[in-house]
Amino acid sequence: MKKLLLVLLCVAGVLQVNGQANYDTVKIRPLKIAENIYMLKGAGGNIGVMTGKDGTLMIDDQFAPLSNKINGAIKTLDPGEIKFLINTHVHGDHSGGNDNFKRMGATIVAHDKVRERMLTEQVIRSRNMTFPPRERDALPVITFSDKLNFHWNDEDIELLHMASGHTDGDVVVHFKKANVFHTGDTFVRYGYPFIDISSGGSFAGFVGNLDILLSMMDDNSKIIPGHGEPATKADLKTLRDKMVDIRDQVLAALKKGKKVEDIPGLGITDKYDAELGKGFLKGKDFVLVAAEELITTLTTPKKK
Repeated sequence: MKKLLLVLLCVAGVLQVNGQANYDTVKIRPLKIAENIYMLKGAGGNIGVMTGKDGTLMIDDQFAPLSNKINGAIKTLDPGEIKFLINTHVHGDHSGGNDNFKRMGATIVAHDKVRERMLTEQVIRSRNMTFPPRERDALPVITFSDKLNFHWNDEDIELLHMASGHTDGDVVVHFKKANVFHTGDTFVRYGYPFIDISSGGSFAGFVGNLDILLSMMDDNSKIIPGHGEPATKADLKTLRDKMVDIRDQVLAALKKGKKVEDIPGLGITDKYDAELGKGFLKGKDFVLVAAEELITTLTTPKKK
């Protein structure tokens, strides 16, 4: 279990201290986003929390060793039970505490693909990592394929499955009345986004999902990203525009006859590296992922 958690930390690009995670030093910080809606930071993906008379709803749960700290922080917001736990996708920095919160009484909800992947061994080929199937208590007990609606604490909440982007089981949670979005890793602020091809992710899908989110938002929308500080529609658009610029440059180079292996050396991401290269994924790695996918759009015969 400890080895698995450390690997997942490396994948997420968070909390690496000489190869050893020190959970004792992690502080769980609640931040109010809207009335009765909070974001909790710690180690791993941002947690969303909604409190109210119907009970507490939670989005993502970080790593198992932090569950008691996370539960304690939530109880400072509302002493009631956590009734539902939504997983935005399969990765352990967002779902590692599932077992613990299930045993505390939470009902776990996720996309169909999340449960399917948790039931089998998972391999992230780009990072040379293998993960065993999850324990029974970690599995979502309510799953859906497209959309699922909650009517909870006087709020209308839509769980929307996004096209394959970060993974193939990505879910965005939209609090409609509050105009708040928890995006999971469909939108992140730690640097170049990690597109997990082995888990069904797609560069084109990631960019397309940002466009979908932009169409759902207005200038007053509040965003809890998968990682990083709270954001606005303008922040999301900034990342989208950079992704489109990178895509268009990679595609143009491929059309001119450049080989996939040539793309990292063209300096396409140089102007973004100071900002986006702070995460675990570097610009040269990111454009290679884009190129490997985009080359297929140029070499696959079009259907007549």
